[in-house]
Amino acid sequence: MNILFIVDTFSIIEPMGVLQLSGITNARGHKSFICAIDDGDVFRKMEEYRIDAVACSFMSTEAGGFNVLVRQIRGRYPNMPIIAGGPHPTYYPKIADTWPVDAVVIGEGDHVAAELLENLYSGKDISHLMNVHTKTFKNPQGNLVEDLDTLAFSDRELLKNVAPFKYIPMKSFFATRGCPYSCSYCFNSAFNKMHKGKGEILRRRSVENLVQELEHVKQNYKMDFVRFGDDTFVMKYDAWVEEFCDKYSKRVGVPFYFLIHPNLASEDLIRSLKKAGCHSIMLGIESGNEQVRRKVLDRYVADATIKKAFALYHKYDIKVFSNTILGLPETTLKEDLESLNFTLDCRPFYSGFTVFTPFPGTALGEYSKQKGYVKGADDFAESFPISMQSGSMLNTVTDRQREIHRNILTLAPVANLFPVLRNLIVKHLIYWKSNVMFDFVGFVVRNYCNMNIFPFGKSAYTFMQIFKKVVRIDKRNYAKDAPPPPPVNKEGLRDFEQTRLAATQVT
Repeated sequence: MNILFIVDTFSIIEPMGVLQLSGITNARGHKSFICAIDDGDVFRKMEEYRIDAVACSFMSTEAGGFNVLVRQIRGRYPNMPIIAGGPHPTYYPKIADTWPVDAVVIGEGDHVAAELLENLYSGKDISHLMNVHTKTFKNPQGNLVEDLDTLAFSDRELLKNVAPFKYIPMKSFFATRGCPYSCSYCFNSAFNKMHKGKGEILRRRSVENLVQELEHVKQNYKMDFVRFGDDTFVMKYDAWVEEFCDKYSKRVGVPFYFLIHPNLASEDLIRSLKKAGCHSIMLGIESGNEQVRRKVLDRYVADATIKKAFALYHKYDIKVFSNTILGLPETTLKEDLESLNFTLDCRPFYSGFTVFTPFPGTALGEYSKQKGYVKGADDFAESFPISMQSGSMLNTVTDRQREIHRNILTLAPVANLFPVLRNLIVKHLIYWKSNVMFDFVGFVVRNYCNMNIFPFGKSAYTFMQIFKKVVRIDKRNYAKDAPPPPPVNKEGLRDFEQTRLAATQVT
């Protein structure tokens, strides 16, 4: 069976969930292919590769485009098996009833996706499969994957000849699954509730299994930088970390990046990871107001703890990519400015900001619906903005605040990288009307910082290939005044497609 995995767009980060599932389906004798909606060649590839089944993976910000696509696929190929999985189908499974898909996979699909596709293709029964929703049945969650070492390695061949990945010597890996925290804005809060009693939430691969995959990729593909994409790569300095640092430095030996919670910073841990090759990390600030973090975000971390964590990373020369959220429910511009100043006080290398998006299934997303902060009590999840850099969806946020948010998104990294400009930006420029100059300067600084957070090797040709892709993604994500895509219906498909094309158009 020839399976086409479809994602929204190709950035510099591999779609790891798809690579994992491709490894699993390949082990069962199937052949996998991949394409992105953004590249505009889905139907050409379906014909070229003689596709037998389609598997779509997407986030909530990508749902609108997939809604259009699956309707188009169904129109051209009425009998083609189509399944959907990933964050949006997991936390908004109602698409199984409203979209022309055969089935939706909820949560981890490792133990079910291959059999589901096989049975759909051969006309066999699928009603016994856990984690699967269709228009006729809604099966409960099965157990989580207990032993991650039993899973096939990610299928790197899937992207071997795909741009921009074939030019990028940075490879992503997962050492763990799950997150013990339940921050209200995050999908993990919903995931943890959904899988209560279904096994341990936080699971680790053995160090040896992880290092074997790293060695295999290093030997067979270009790899001079490693990105660990885990929600919780490490929790503390323990025997696993000790073994990892020893084996990684001896057998892999390339710089790496990972995500970590500010509560987990300790000198022993940071010193050991730095010695093993840690170059950069992602650390979430989320709000510069401690009470907002506790009461709105369910994120119990003190201001002093965050500042101590930054001081430790600075001490060991580890570059920090921070994230802070603007426009949170129950906050005003006052809290947004506190977040801006707190972030700049911490001096991350790259001060990233996003606009709060009320994702379906998350505690804060559901709260936003209940309070009437978003339009439509049930259908808003199918009309998301195309990125978390677009204007706020909340009706409590004024147009003036949206304009200031946009300027913070573009200029905060500039104020952070050049402290001499901080007062000018924070006290004056963020209140100006956003303009092309702000956008240009923000683009240059953001991407300079990105290249230093992920310092993989780049030839001139590679740089130009990545640059073209980044420009395209940035123009979409930071499109000025980009409205949320309209709901898709039979009469509105053309309008929706025009909206999407306008948002992604590259001049």
